[in-house]
Amino acid sequence: MLFIIIFLFIVFTLSYFICWLIYRKAFKSQRKISKILVFLGGVGLIIFYYTPYSFYLEPSFYEFRNMCKLNELPDNQEKYNKILSYFDLSLDTLDWEELNREAEIFFQLKNKVIDTMKCSANFSIRQPIKNGRILYNFVLLYKNKNINSIQDFKSIKLMARLDTKRYYLGRKGMASYELEWNENFITCENIIKEVK
Repeated sequence: MLFIIIFLFIVFTLSYFICWLIYRKAFKSQRKISKILVFLGGVGLIIFYYTPYSFYLEPSFYEFRNMCKLNELPDNQEKYNKILSYFDLSLDTLDWEELNREAEIFFQLKNKVIDTMKCSANFSIRQPIKNGRILYNFVLLYKNKNINSIQDFKSIKLMARLDTKRYYLGRKGMASYELEWNENFITCENIIKEVK
């Protein structure tokens, strides 16, 4: 309830300020600002803020969506080369010794992801690359511990995240009533759910 009250206070204060700027500065009017206009302006701001997927208008979203669509391609060398091209790599330029060293490090980690149903392990020790508002990295899914050729890969996936630059007011923790502004982002999983 407190969140709603704070949110409405901010919205209607902002709406009043915008109406004040229009009345006083743009039209040089001395009339009182109508409460109905402030209310309608507040409703308009709420609708504008919560319009779903307004980031469709941004070019970075389409670049992000195209990156995520690469994960839907069938597993073959063309898909792998397209994903690796974002990292200035290809299957021909991959350093297999480095991949084996990274695999050794991965198998020594305590928190690793191994999909026992698909008999594969996945890892990515590389630092994610940030390109504007898109943060991306690739994950290798492989069948066994030694990676010597393309046949040892089960798949290569691209993990990407788009910062929407939309903030929402939330609690700091489950049992905490302290408020903080959290940034919203979308991942490739959101894009896949949307397409299906």
